[in-house]
Amino acid sequence: MHAETLLYMLLQRAGRGTLPPHGFMRPNWEILARQWAATPPPVSQTVVLGPAVISLGHDDREDGDSQLLTAESTHEFGWDNENPQREVIVKQFRIEWRPVTNIEFFRFFIGEGKDKVEFPASWEMDGHDILVWFWVPS
Repeated sequence: MHAETLLYMLLQRAGRGTLPPHGFMRPNWEILARQWAATPPPVSQTVVLGPAVISLGHDDREDGDSQLLTAESTHEFGWDNENPQREVIVKQFRIEWRPVTNIEFFRFFIGEGKDKVEFPASWEMDGHDILVWFWVPS
């Protein structure tokens, strides 16, 4: 969920400068872009992960949440559903390397997923048309 939230936030600010948290440096996007461009693409659209035992969450001490924290702080903050830390058994599964696009989900929504998934909150009905909002780089 956090990776999806970060991706959504980055896309929303694309072209307008994503601001780092106070005390953190901006990534060197030029160097990263060259490294990514030099990385060979995956040989397939999907990857198989698991099985594995993973640790989720952490043991959050609530008493320090209200203090002003710096990047060097050892205090951890977590949402209510992220504690306590626990181990989870993940069965083997296959997943795509990249996020699903709006058009891919739309095709699933009106096809195989019809009446199986909810209408996305970010979409709108306009008469009989479905409006899907997205950002197009200029």
